[in-house]
Amino acid sequence: MQHARIAAPVAPGSGVLLALVILSLVLGTRLARLDQHLTVDDPDARRVLVGFYDVERNPTDLFRWSRPEAALFLFGFDGRPAQTMLRIAAPRGDADPPVLSVSMRGRAVGTFSVAPGWRRYYLLTLTDPAGDTPLLLRTAAYRAPGDGRDLGVVLAEFAALPSNDVVWFPPPVRAIFLASFPVLGWLALLWRAPRRAPERRLLRWIGVAFLVLLAGAAVAFPRVSGYWLPTVGWPWWPLLPLMLVVAWQPMRPLVVRSVARLHALGLPALWGGAGLTLALIVALRLGLPPVIGMSGVAAAVTLAVVASGAYAATATPVERFAYRTEALALVMLTVVALALRLYRLDDIPAGMWRDEARHGMQALRIWNDPTYRPVYVVAGADLPALLFYLMAPVLAIMGPGAGSARLVSALAGAFMPLALWWAARPILGARAAVYGAAFLAWASWGLSMSRWAFPATLDHLLELAAIGTVWRALAQATRWRMMAGMALAGALAALAAYAYHTGRLAPLVFALLTALHLGRDTRAWRRALPGLAAAAVAGMIVLLPLLGFIAGDLEGYNRRTSAVAVANSLSLEKRAVTALALDNAAHYLGMWHIAGDPNGRHHAPGAPMLDPLTGTCFAVGVGLAVARWRTRARIPLVWLALALIPGIFSTNAPHAMRSFGALAPACMLAGMALDTLVVSVRNAISVRWRRVVPAIVAGTLAFSLGFNVWLYFVHMPHDPAVYQNFDLTETAVGRVARAAALADDPRLRAVQVFLDRRLIAQDTVRFLTFDVTVSAFDRGQLSGTVDGDALLILPPEASDDERAAALAALGPAARELDAPLLPNGEAPLFLAYGVGDGASRLLAETFPARR
Repeated sequence: MQHARIAAPVAPGSGVLLALVILSLVLGTRLARLDQHLTVDDPDARRVLVGFYDVERNPTDLFRWSRPEAALFLFGFDGRPAQTMLRIAAPRGDADPPVLSVSMRGRAVGTFSVAPGWRRYYLLTLTDPAGDTPLLLRTAAYRAPGDGRDLGVVLAEFAALPSNDVVWFPPPVRAIFLASFPVLGWLALLWRAPRRAPERRLLRWIGVAFLVLLAGAAVAFPRVSGYWLPTVGWPWWPLLPLMLVVAWQPMRPLVVRSVARLHALGLPALWGGAGLTLALIVALRLGLPPVIGMSGVAAAVTLAVVASGAYAATATPVERFAYRTEALALVMLTVVALALRLYRLDDIPAGMWRDEARHGMQALRIWNDPTYRPVYVVAGADLPALLFYLMAPVLAIMGPGAGSARLVSALAGAFMPLALWWAARPILGARAAVYGAAFLAWASWGLSMSRWAFPATLDHLLELAAIGTVWRALAQATRWRMMAGMALAGALAALAAYAYHTGRLAPLVFALLTALHLGRDTRAWRRALPGLAAAAVAGMIVLLPLLGFIAGDLEGYNRRTSAVAVANSLSLEKRAVTALALDNAAHYLGMWHIAGDPNGRHHAPGAPMLDPLTGTCFAVGVGLAVARWRTRARIPLVWLALALIPGIFSTNAPHAMRSFGALAPACMLAGMALDTLVVSVRNAISVRWRRVVPAIVAGTLAFSLGFNVWLYFVHMPHDPAVYQNFDLTETAVGRVARAAALADDPRLRAVQVFLDRRLIAQDTVRFLTFDVTVSAFDRGQLSGTVDGDALLILPPEASDDERAAALAALGPAARELDAPLLPNGEAPLFLAYGVGDGASRLLAETFPARR
């Protein structure tokens, strides 16, 4: 602190702070009540209970059945022993009483038999000094007659009491954790507001006093604070930041000398850091331990960023693209993006997913029913309706099909690179914007999100367009042009809320990035005020229908987001919201280079979300954005953080759809890094270095393109973890039925197609056969008489009796046909039985590559 331009001693302030923190913790401890008593219908029960079914009622009690594995969470004990009471029962008819095993993070707490009737069971358990304490309940599964659920025990009440009555101070781990906030806050504020600025002294002490009161309140309300502010990160927090504060002063001369040497090395250090980053990212893919790999990546990025100080300008007039070159590059990228999203759209992915079919049926209903004009569809989709309106004319013209259903999403994804350039050019410069658009044009993550009938691309396309419009509107010379541009931008940002759940964040992103653009310039704010008002009015007008729906059905609007909220996680290890969110944040930190979304519908399961070279540029770009925080380079980084909010505060992290908004700003950062590397070479003294610039850019982009094309079009279609997540059987069955009804050959149109009733009931088959007539096979009976060629299709899991019944129903001329196979060739997609040559021809022409 003395080195930080603070002339007066800080010891008196330190003493006052320490006294206030201790007093706050003591008072909070004396006011605290640790005892917990909950019934199963208590509003707070969902915080404590995980793995329990909904509340049920009998003539005397309210209760919840547990699953065979469930958990009860204790909050606020922080290492103090707890006396726990469970009022439970295990009615299992004539079966023996089950044995219930209770444990806490692998340590046994108790094992006992649970009686059929209500009993109170008391346990003494240790609690975790850092974080919440899960009591894991395990018992053998039981299924009641007529109930398909796996059941454990029945719970009616739960209570937990501290084992000691008189406490004057929180447990040491909890006390250090809570005290760290005012201490570190005081040090940070002291650093930012030195004592020679008296006007800031009061503000500093108000901030510190708030943190002191927060620590005391956390101790006074242990159950609430244990859920919202648990002791997480121990012992790294707070020991690591405190150690850094202590070590900074002696290390500072070494850091200054190292920075000077890196600046002197210049180009070799910059490219050496980038090369080391690439090597470590490849090593992470090959199994390097994440802690070692990510620490190395951080160090390598720091090396590159420090060495890039001489090349800090994002773009200079000399280095800008010629407009003709820029336009040509954008045309080529758009063509590539369109080609990659339209190529074999009908059969890659190989099958539709049931939600794609439901979205298609919503679109067909909108087209065919003039009284059906939804704003938000709760039943059957749980989505805003913009995608369905856009799909409706396409399906009306092209007919139901996988390719026609996916076309709108594919086109939206294809134009996202152009929208990224539109948004990034005024922020990062022309060349960085074009590089970022290139990375986005062929990113396998973007291809996965674009090539299915889902609105994941729509809201981000609109958001990018809105941000690019804002930057240009605020630069207009006349007020009316500025107001018109801002009104358009506000309308685009509001329209994103009609696309997907993550679109709800678009108005917030719009507002925050606009505020960052205007900064602290009061004159800029005054000048922009009419435009901001126009954006707000236009946005509200666009949102009026959605706001009207929300006013009428708030529960339906939030049903899906509530179901996947992090507070409703089914984790049996952690329950505190902050702990779960930090775990999710760690998964999203690792998804770029270590392990991505495991769901094969969203991306290659477990594969990092970026290819190695794009990932390297992205990592360097993050470092550059941090180093250039006071410039526009911070905009993509802030945008990235905002885009990760839906994923961090929901379950199943990392989730490629909920975090898809992070791809565009990530590509912006990657483009900025590649631009910095190119500028560094062009500014080099050696002519030889300058000559390699085109090869560097071409090689980077070509490798990135090749890697992503291989991953999506070669690897993923043959990966069982991908295609098994789609409805391959139902899609193939629907295609056969459509091919028979719409064939040009009269002999094929004459083939009668019978589908098993279980297949007809599937959403994908219902969508694909929406406008054709299909006959049914139900319990050995055909819905029509076989007259000529006929084809009967059963699901692949049909029993031997069902197969025999199918042959018998078709008559003595029936035979089993060769059905198309799964992509790995190991099993048929369905079972096919036919009469006449037309049935086999129909299959052969419908699946020419899978005979």
